[in-house]
Amino acid sequence: MTHQRIAKLILFVMLLNVFGNGLAFADEVTDDDSTTATPEKTMQEIADEAKQPVFETGLDPLWSILEVEVDEDIIVGQEFKVKITARNIGTGVAFFPVIEFTEEDDRKALSHFGIIGSTSDTYMTGVQRVESGETKTFTIPMKVDPATKELPEGSSYKINATLKSNNWNIGSGDSQREPAFAVSTSFLLKPRYTLTSPTFVVQDVSFSPEAESGAKNVVATFTIDNISDTKARNVSIALEGVAVSDKNSDKNIKVTDLSTTRRVGDVAGKSSIVVTYNLELNTARKTNEMKLSINYDGLEKTTEEIINLPLPLHNGSTNGREPKVIISEYHLSPAKILAGNTVVLSMQITNTNADAVNNVSMKLTVPTSEGNSASGTTISGGTVFSPVNSSNTFYIDSISGKSTVTKEISLYVDPNAQAKTYVVPIEYKYEGIDGESYSGEDNINIPVTQESKVEVINAQLPTMGNVGSPIDYNVEFVNTGKVALTNFKATLEGNIPDAENNVYYIGTFDAAASDSFSGMFFPVEEGTLNGAIVFTYRDADNQEVRYEHPFSIEIAEALPPPEMPDMPFDEPQNSFVDKIKDNLLVVGMGIVIIILAIIIIKDKRKQKADEELMNG
Repeated sequence: MTHQRIAKLILFVMLLNVFGNGLAFADEVTDDDSTTATPEKTMQEIADEAKQPVFETGLDPLWSILEVEVDEDIIVGQEFKVKITARNIGTGVAFFPVIEFTEEDDRKALSHFGIIGSTSDTYMTGVQRVESGETKTFTIPMKVDPATKELPEGSSYKINATLKSNNWNIGSGDSQREPAFAVSTSFLLKPRYTLTSPTFVVQDVSFSPEAESGAKNVVATFTIDNISDTKARNVSIALEGVAVSDKNSDKNIKVTDLSTTRRVGDVAGKSSIVVTYNLELNTARKTNEMKLSINYDGLEKTTEEIINLPLPLHNGSTNGREPKVIISEYHLSPAKILAGNTVVLSMQITNTNADAVNNVSMKLTVPTSEGNSASGTTISGGTVFSPVNSSNTFYIDSISGKSTVTKEISLYVDPNAQAKTYVVPIEYKYEGIDGESYSGEDNINIPVTQESKVEVINAQLPTMGNVGSPIDYNVEFVNTGKVALTNFKATLEGNIPDAENNVYYIGTFDAAASDSFSGMFFPVEEGTLNGAIVFTYRDADNQEVRYEHPFSIEIAEALPPPEMPDMPFDEPQNSFVDKIKDNLLVVGMGIVIIILAIIIIKDKRKQKADEELMNG
């Protein structure tokens, strides 16, 4: 009986131990499952992750230059602006930013450009602090040195810009620290000379009273045009007669005003001024020539021109006076001349003298090779312009005194001509009424441009997406024109989050060059997302061009988080001996249970046998 109780007690303790181990294993499995669960991100968290990051830099700033913009037209001797847009992408505040400029690859000091209002090559922005994540645009006024030379075609000046600032530890007084946190970039500048200097032409002169033969005093009113695009500052006009002859130093025409100089102030480009003079006519004069002088700020040498006033000579003879034939005006049709097309040149040829001129011949002298004129302007090559259905010479029988005739000639422009303004010299010969031969020369400017065109050759944009999921885009494009495009920029526009941060600035995009614009964004709401890849640039005519490649994407609701698949647990295929070793405790417990069971059965049989013996 005692053996039986002991065996039952041992069996109960062993079963209780096995049951406790099973519960512990279940708890362990539950804990492991709970650690693998990942909380789902909110849509706001996904949208925040798509924004431009701010890097952990402690109390130090970190600069990033986003864009550099330069005025579209930079003229020698004049002012222009450079805009630099930068962002503090560090966690520290940037204090007192400045911008330092150097020139060329070896980072020399500025020699062709200067900062207006500064005696050094450093621009003081005047900004005290730029917070973490804040974007600033700095506008720097600069000027091209008047002595700067025009570069060959395809060349530019390289300017380096370094944006610097301090962190919180600025220092003070003599111990103030130099800005130590900097970022650099570079950009190209090409100042031009074409039409940069004011150019004045006497357009008309009238007399009051009407000048008649034998007149001694007249009031002359001159209309003078500034035919350039550039303003002339502090303009002054002076008029003076010439000597009657080598032996007579008296002026042929004398200005009787207190001063021969008129100060007219500033004259804008493409505008006119009117000046009036009281003139006394010398009856002994043999010519009506006068010297007109024009001066303005920045002009190294006063411009002088001999003008022949349309006045009758006292003796009515042509002896000793030279009739003047000029091209008073010309027009080009069309105004925009594309290489490979035909342009019609219409010229108004004026006889400024009171007497007629005869046998006028005019010839367009086109050089056979490119070169530079005395003024530094490129002269056309022999194949740039070719007359159509005519020669380059034409004739006029006669031009009456103080009258104008119009002549037209068609010119074919070489398709491979460079985009620039060509100067075409025109020579002319004519005779006075006395049979004397005269000659002269004028220049005509013909601007030629090449077609500017950008094409998208491959656009990889999806048509469907989901809220919070990234949308990748990649657009390949090529300059299919024959000229380089300047200030070239590709941007992402539309109802797209943070579209303003998706900008690719190229600057100068050469002819036949190709490039690509790629990036990603995260839509934040369902519906149709409309946008466009926009290309902006300056063409050969320095005009702003905008080219759009639109797209549309259907945005569906956010995708559910992926479910973790059930991983099947494969029991290791161990040998029988390995299994016994791995479960030695269980086997031992099983043997003990069997032994106890045998002892209990034997005790019961013995007890039963004893009872039968006692009853028997």
